[in-house]
Amino acid sequence: MRSLLAPVALASVLLLGSPDAHAAPRGLHRIRVTDGAVYGAVGGKEKPVRLTLDPRLQQKAERLLARSDAPEAAIVASDVRTGRILVWASRGGRDYVAEPHAPSASLFKIVTAAALLEGGYANASTETCYSGGFSSIKPADLESRGSACTTFGEALGKSINVVFAKMAKKHLDAGDLRRMAGTLGFTGELPIDVPASSGRVDIPDDPFGMARAAAGFWNGKLSPLGALFAMQTIANGGERVRLVLKDPGVPVARVVERRALDPRVARTLNRMLQVTTKRGTCVKAFRHADGTRALPGMAVAAKTGTLVGKKPARMFSWFTSFAPADKPEIAVAVMLANDLTWRTKANIVGRELLEAYFAGGRDEPHAR
Repeated sequence: MRSLLAPVALASVLLLGSPDAHAAPRGLHRIRVTDGAVYGAVGGKEKPVRLTLDPRLQQKAERLLARSDAPEAAIVASDVRTGRILVWASRGGRDYVAEPHAPSASLFKIVTAAALLEGGYANASTETCYSGGFSSIKPADLESRGSACTTFGEALGKSINVVFAKMAKKHLDAGDLRRMAGTLGFTGELPIDVPASSGRVDIPDDPFGMARAAAGFWNGKLSPLGALFAMQTIANGGERVRLVLKDPGVPVARVVERRALDPRVARTLNRMLQVTTKRGTCVKAFRHADGTRALPGMAVAAKTGTLVGKKPARMFSWFTSFAPADKPEIAVAVMLANDLTWRTKANIVGRELLEAYFAGGRDEPHAR
C-alpha cells in the first residue's frame, strides 16, 4: 500500500473541505455482462435494457476498479467519433459515473485554458514568469514576476497553478469561466440519453478568489461523465457530440448538438494536453515498471488532478484523456476517491484501460 507521502505532482495537490450530502443516485444499476452484450437498469427503472457498452472493456474496467481498492471510484469511456459509451463502471455505494462526487481540481484548468484561448488572450507559446503557488496561492504570488518562466502550453501539461491564476486574473472574470464550464460540460445538462446529474462550479466574483478557482482551487464538483464529455468535445475539434448509452439496435449515429469551441482552439488544446503524457504530470504513469513506454509511438492527450479531502478523509485523483491524439478514437475519464493509503492512482488505471482498448479484439458494435 502506498501512503499519501508518496511522490505526487505538487502542482495538482489541493485541499478539500467536507463533501455535500447527495441525493438518490442516478445512472446505471445492476449491470450484467454477457459474452456479447451488456445490460443494466437505467435510473429508477427496474427492467434492464441492452446498453452500448463493450463487454470486454467493461469487464476490464470493473477489474481495474476492484484492484484499485478505492472506496469510491468510476471509469467511463466513449467512442469519440459517435459518442457511443463503451465503459460505464462504478465502485462504491452509488453510481459515481453520473454523480459529481469529486471536486474537479486541476481538471478545471481545461476550462480556464479554453476561455483564454477562445478570448484571444493567449496561445500555446505565450510565456508567463512566476514564483510560488504550487500547493497554495497567495495574493503576492499573482503580483510577483518571478524567476521561473514557462509557456502556456507547458503550464497546462505540467499543471502549474500560479500560471493559470495569474493569466485568469489578468484577462478573465467569473462570468467567462462559468460560461466556458457550461460549454464544456463541467456544468449544465449533458447531451445523453439517460439521466445524469449536472456538475457544480463555484467561481467567486472577487479577482483573487476567481484566480484561485481558475487554477482549480475550491471550485465545485464534477462527474466523470462531465470530464469525459469535455475531452470528447476537444477531441472532436470543438463539436459537442451527443452521448449514447442505450443500445438503439443499429450502429450508433454521430449527432452533433452544436459547436462549443473554435476548431483552432480545440487543436491548440489537443497539443497542450499532449504535454501531460510526454513530459508533464502523467509522464511516469506512461512508463511501465521495466521502463518501457506505454502505447509506444502513440500521442495521448490527457489531464490529471490530485487533491485531499478532509471529511471523509480521501485522496481524490483524476485522469481524463483521448487517444490517439492525432486521430482520436476513444475518450476516457477515471476518478478514484482513495483512502489516505492507496494502491494506485487514476492515471495508472486510465493508461491500463487505454492499453486494453488498443491491444486489439475491439467489440463490433451491436453484433447480434
